[in-house]
Amino acid sequence: MDLTTVSDEHLQDFANTMISILRLPTRERLSCMLNAKKVIPSPENIPRDWRGLCTLLNYTIPSGCDPTDPIDKIFKFCEAKTTIAHFIQCLQRIDRYDVVEETEELIISDVKYFKEQCSSLANPAPVVAPNDFDINIITLDDINTSNNGLPLSRYDAFLLYDKADIQSATAVVEKLETDYKLKLCLKDRDLRPGVMFEYQSIIKLISDRCNWLIIIVSNDFSNSPWNRFIMNYIQSLAIEQRIPKIIPCVFGECTLPQELKCYVHLFFNKDNPFCDPWKKLRITVSPNKSLALTDSVEANNSYQKLKIEEYTDTSTTIIEKNEVVKVSSEENDLMPKTKNVFDRLVKTVGNISIKVVPQKWSKKNKKKVKCTSL
Repeated sequence: MDLTTVSDEHLQDFANTMISILRLPTRERLSCMLNAKKVIPSPENIPRDWRGLCTLLNYTIPSGCDPTDPIDKIFKFCEAKTTIAHFIQCLQRIDRYDVVEETEELIISDVKYFKEQCSSLANPAPVVAPNDFDINIITLDDINTSNNGLPLSRYDAFLLYDKADIQSATAVVEKLETDYKLKLCLKDRDLRPGVMFEYQSIIKLISDRCNWLIIIVSNDFSNSPWNRFIMNYIQSLAIEQRIPKIIPCVFGECTLPQELKCYVHLFFNKDNPFCDPWKKLRITVSPNKSLALTDSVEANNSYQKLKIEEYTDTSTTIIEKNEVVKVSSEENDLMPKTKNVFDRLVKTVGNISIKVVPQKWSKKNKKKVKCTSL
């Protein structure tokens, strides 16, 4: 490489750039070619190795220094005050055109890299610092709300279950979301991909933006360390905040964990005429408590009204029957009495006989009338 053949752009870059920008591969190539001593000097009678560079750069290696890599010592001494153009001229003066040609592409590459670095520093790309709002984007719904400038999504309940209980979880989702129009959050369905620290994100989601934690209790659930960790943490949080948070639901035969025995459970595997677990779950989880309770009260009132009507009809029938029975019994009571009086009268009249005496006797004894009883 001859400076006379170098393009104006590169020539200007070499004249304005110090050798300090040369990277390690270029320096190692220069050390490999210039550290070895040459016997034949240059036309100017200058050594054709590192010694000639020291002479032209006015640098003397102190005695006692490690002589294994003198070029490295020269770079450390001259890199802040020697341009690439001047360094190439020194190589040409010691008749080392071979070194110049060998390192030409490396030097041009180093200069180009240096200019790119300077350009990036002059126009730095905006650094998007993570803020609290980005950290709180945990679910897929949060992405849509954040893009539209809306508050983060809230959920009526977080459904925690084991993968073995997917059928029970599906039943809960269909019942609460489809029939009751409630909003649930599920780890497998709603959690945003790429969220770091899954435990921490789910706990933050349940504690800050979910009103309830619905747990599908089973033996598989109890044997999962992940599920028990979430359950225990939310339980301790609920105790600390003094608010109810956990709703255990049982769909099959299982051994209840000790941590959940203090809660009222919803048993979906037992028939109880006094308890509708789906209705109780809906009333508890529903954010509109007054509406849920009103619906429940209306249903209970309708049921009670129906019962009262049935009871009234039954009572009326019973009363009518009792009145009929009473009237019949009164008639029965009166008829024997009347019949008895009539019979007694007939008997009395039948037992009385009037003996009429002859006319003669009656004339003689007008006042004597003898009644005899037969």
